[in-house]
Amino acid sequence: MNDKAARPRHWKTAREVPEGSGAGMQLDLMRRLSRAEIRPGRFAKQWLDARRKALNEGERIGDHLCRALNQVFYALDEYAIDPAFREDGDTTDAELLDIVNRTLARIDGTGMK
Repeated sequence: MNDKAARPRHWKTAREVPEGSGAGMQLDLMRRLSRAEIRPGRFAKQWLDARRKALNEGERIGDHLCRALNQVFYALDEYAIDPAFREDGDTTDAELLDIVNRTLARIDGTGMK
């Protein structure tokens, strides 16, 4: 196997991202949260695990999609998964859902579905 074949693909749009990839898992989780199929705390844990997988496997995504996923990451950075540890100024469940919905709209609105 040569070096080039071992490198992961570069996905420019969400449509190109394979389902089993870390980025694909992130997108699926976002859609599931948007449809109320998963609770925000569980979404946060699984989405961060999927992000870690994407990073560990060297997945590469286009700039627009990367910026969109980063918006969710930044929201989760300020989100307390355990409500007992939530402080003033932390991202709330409603704010997280709003950010995910707006991010999905951006992705879908620019042909990145």
